[in-house]
Amino acid sequence: MARFSSCCRAPAASALALVLAHSPVFAQVAPVAAQPIPQGQAAGFGDIIVTAQKRAQNLNDVGLSITAASGEQLQSLGVQSAGDLAKITPGFTFTKSQDGTPLYTLRGVGFNDYTLGASPAVSVYVDQVPLAYGAFTQGATLDLERVEVLKGPQGILFGQNSTGGAINYIAAKPTRDFQAGGQISYGRFHTIDGEAFVSGPIGETLAFRLAGSVTNAGAWQYNYTRNDKIGKQDTLRGRAQLEWKPSDRLTLLFAANGWRDKSDTQAGQLQRLFLQIDEAAVASGGLFDPTETARRIAVFRGLTPAPQNARAANWDSDRDLSRDDSFYQLSMRGDLELTDDITLTSITAYAKYKENYSVDRDGTTLRNAGVNANGNVKSFNQELRLSGDMGAVNWLLGGNYAKNKVFSANDILTGDSTNTAILTGGPWIAASTTTITQNIEDWALFGNAEFALTEQLTILGGARYTRSKNDFTSCMRGDFGMQTTFTVLSDILSGSAGAPADASTCLNMDAATFELIRTPFADTLKEDNLSWRLGVNYKPTRDILLYALASRGYKSGSFPTVPASTTAQFAPVTQESVTAYEVGAKITALDRALQVNFAAFQYIYRDKQVRGLIVDPIFNQLEQLVNIPKARINGFELELTIRPTQGLTVRNAVTFVDSKVLNFTGINNERVLADYRGSALPFSPKWHIVTDVDYSFALTEKLGAFVGANVLLNSKTSSTLGNAPASVIQSFATLDLRVGLKSLDDRWSFSLWGRNVTNSYYWTNQFVTQDVVVRYAARPVTYGATLKFKFD
Repeated sequence: MARFSSCCRAPAASALALVLAHSPVFAQVAPVAAQPIPQGQAAGFGDIIVTAQKRAQNLNDVGLSITAASGEQLQSLGVQSAGDLAKITPGFTFTKSQDGTPLYTLRGVGFNDYTLGASPAVSVYVDQVPLAYGAFTQGATLDLERVEVLKGPQGILFGQNSTGGAINYIAAKPTRDFQAGGQISYGRFHTIDGEAFVSGPIGETLAFRLAGSVTNAGAWQYNYTRNDKIGKQDTLRGRAQLEWKPSDRLTLLFAANGWRDKSDTQAGQLQRLFLQIDEAAVASGGLFDPTETARRIAVFRGLTPAPQNARAANWDSDRDLSRDDSFYQLSMRGDLELTDDITLTSITAYAKYKENYSVDRDGTTLRNAGVNANGNVKSFNQELRLSGDMGAVNWLLGGNYAKNKVFSANDILTGDSTNTAILTGGPWIAASTTTITQNIEDWALFGNAEFALTEQLTILGGARYTRSKNDFTSCMRGDFGMQTTFTVLSDILSGSAGAPADASTCLNMDAATFELIRTPFADTLKEDNLSWRLGVNYKPTRDILLYALASRGYKSGSFPTVPASTTAQFAPVTQESVTAYEVGAKITALDRALQVNFAAFQYIYRDKQVRGLIVDPIFNQLEQLVNIPKARINGFELELTIRPTQGLTVRNAVTFVDSKVLNFTGINNERVLADYRGSALPFSPKWHIVTDVDYSFALTEKLGAFVGANVLLNSKTSSTLGNAPASVIQSFATLDLRVGLKSLDDRWSFSLWGRNVTNSYYWTNQFVTQDVVVRYAARPVTYGATLKFKFD
C-alpha cells in the first residue's frame, strides 16, 4: 500500500488491513483483533485507521466529525454513487439539479446550481486527487478500500476549498500477492450490475490492480399519456493502478480512472401550472401577442398532472433524451522519505470530461423547458507537500495549483412557453443557445501542525491562503424568431436602430444602453482568501476524546450559465464563507461494546451562493446567481453504535440542523420578492436519521449467514427560500433489507436485497421552471440478488 504520509508505516498499514477485514456495518467501530471471541462474550470495538488529516490516525483520536465505511460495507448497503452516502452519513443529503447534475449538502451547506464549472460546496476526492465538479463523481465508488466523509469547512489539507465538507474515496491498492474477485447482481427493471478486479505483483518492485464495472438496465419510468418508456441505464467504469517501489524510501503510484455513461436522463413529473403570463395578464395587455399567448395558456390548462407514482412521467416525444458523457483522469503520486521523519509527497493529475445530453425539465410534451447540453472540461492539478513527525509535533507544509478550462453550450427550448410570443404576428422565440467559456486558475499555500502538550492534551492549528482567477465569456444566440425579437426590443429600449441580428450575433443586451452586445461578453473574477483552523483535543482516558474546533472555509465565486436578456444577469456571485464552531466527544464504553459520538456545531454563513431569479419586464422569469449576505446554522449529531452480542451490530445516528437566513431581500423560486429573514436555507432538512442493524452468525464450521436492515429518514425541506408550496420536498423514510449466506473464509457470498421495500413515493427536488411546477422522484422499490466471489 502506498504511504499517505510519513507516519503511515507498516504497523499502521497492517492495523488498517486488519480493521477493514473485520469491520461491522459502519467503520466507526471494529473488533479489536482477528482471534475468535468466546461463545457468549460480546465483541468489542477496536481501532479504525483514517487518513482524513493526510496521515494515518485512529478515528477516535481525530477531533473532527468523520463518517468512515469500508468498500465491503458500501457494497452491502447498495452504495453505488456519492448520493447513496445518505444511507450511512448523518447530515448528508443528495439531490439532482434541474439538469440532473448531482448536488451534495452537508449539515445544510450546499450549492444548488447546474452550471458546468461551478465549484461545489462539498468537494469529492479519490485518493486525495480532486474531482473538481459534481459531474465528475460518477465513477468514484468503484473498487474501494473505504470512504471518509469529513463535515465542516475543508481546505487546509485538501486541494480544493469547500464550505460544507469533503468526501475522500480511498481506492483499493495493488497487492504484493495475487488476488481477484468480483460480484454480479440482477435486479428489478432487468438491471445487471457486474464488477471485478485483479491485483498482484509484477516482479519484486512492481504491483498492479485492474478494476471495472458495468451497469445495464431497462427503462424504469413510463409515460402516463402515451405508450412510451424512459430511464434505461448504460454505464461503464474502470480503474488501472501501477505501484512501483524502486527503493525502501520511494513509492510511486500511477492511476487511470474513467467512465462512460449512455443512460437516459430522468424525466420530470408535472405537478401543477405556474404560468408566467396568465389570462389576467393577457386581459390587461403587455409586450406579447395576445392571441398566441392566450392559445398557449389554453394548451397548458389542458395538461394533466402526473400521478403520485415514482414511475409516472411525461416528456417530449420527438427528442432523444439520453446521455453520451465520458470522463477520464490520469494521476501520479510519489512519496519520498527524505529522512526517517520527513516525507516529500507529490500528486499530479489531469482529467478530461465531456457531456452531451438532453433533458426535459418541464415534464410535458410541450417545448417549455427543454435543454440540450454540450460541454467539456480539461482539469489539471498539482500538489506538493512536506510532512514530518517529530515526536510531540506533527506538521505539514505544502502548495497546490489547479487549472480548469470549461466550455459549455446549452440549447434552451421554450417555443411553447407563455413568455416567448413577444412580437404581434411573430416570428416568435423557439430556441436559444447560451455558450460560455471559463478559464479558472487557483493556487494555494497551506500548513498544519499538531502539538502534543501532554499525553492527554493536543492543540492544533492550520491555515491556507488561496488566490483564484476566472476569465469568463458568454454569448446567447438564437433562431430567426430570437434574432428578430431581440433586434426589435433593442431598437425600442435603446432608442436607436441597429443592424439586424443574424445567427452569429450575441443577442444579449447591454444592461446600460440596451444595445445588442453582438460579440461575446467577457469578465474576470479575481478573489483571495485565508482559511484557518484551530482546535484542542483532550483524552482523559484511552476510551474518551473531548474536542473543540473553530475553522473557516471558503467556496470560490462563480459565473452563471443563463440565457441572459441583459448583461446584468452575468454578474457573478462572490466567494462564500462558513465560520464553524464545534465541540464534541467520542466515547467507547461497556467494555468496548458501545461507541458514542456526539457533536454540537454552529456555522456563521456569509454570502451563501444560490441560484435565484430576477423579474424581467419582458420575459417575467429570468435566472441569476445571488449571494445571501448572512445566515446561520445551529445543530447537533449523535451516533450510538452497540454490539450487544457476537455478530450483532446496531447503529443509530441523528442530525438536527436549524438553518436561518439573517439578512436577505430578493426573489425566491416562486417569483416572490420579499425579506427572507428567518427562512430556512434550501435543502436543509431539520432531521436526518439513519439506523442500521446487521447480524452475522455461523451455520456450520464453514458456512455463515447474515441479515440486515437500513432505515433513512429525512424531514421536510424546500428547494428555495420562504414558505413556498411549489418548492416543498416532503419528509420521507426508506427501508432497505438484506439477507444471505457466506463462506466463513470470505471467499464467496450470496445475498437477496430490497431497497425502498415499502415503495415510498418521495422526491429529492421540486421547483418552478418556466410555466410549470416539476419534481424529480426517487426510484421506487427495487430488489434483486448478488453473488460475490474472491480468489487469492
